[in-house]
Amino acid sequence: MKIAIVKLSALGDIVHSMIVLQFIKKQYPKSEIDWFVEKRFKGILENNPHIDQVQQINLKSAKESNSFSLFWKELRKIRKLGKYDLVIDMQGLIKSALVARMIPSDTTLGFDKDSSRESLAAVFYDQKYKIDYAENVIER
Repeated sequence: MKIAIVKLSALGDIVHSMIVLQFIKKQYPKSEIDWFVEKRFKGILENNPHIDQVQQINLKSAKESNSFSLFWKELRKIRKLGKYDLVIDMQGLIKSALVARMIPSDTTLGFDKDSSRESLAAVFYDQKYKIDYAENVIER
């Protein structure tokens, strides 16, 4: 099973979210897991034994330069990486939901509209999960 995790930014949240990898590997020991992250956070994930590839995205520079074309270039780059069986958006923001949706996959998972900071993100998922937004980040 080929799985993509989308958690683009927020250093502490990325670190806390890495715990999910051991549960995925326990359930699917032969799974291949790629993690999609903003370029500046790539180093945090690079030597994790549960991650096969860290896919860096540079959306922040597109935002800072106000370049819509650079933003779409980054998203189009994702489409060329191949198909995944499952994509999990662990962030629940519109930008992470867009990235998750752009990754070719059979299923895209994410938080429902009441469980994420940006409720519009839920529109981009095939399957949605309700988890109280106030819940501890590790539990989420």
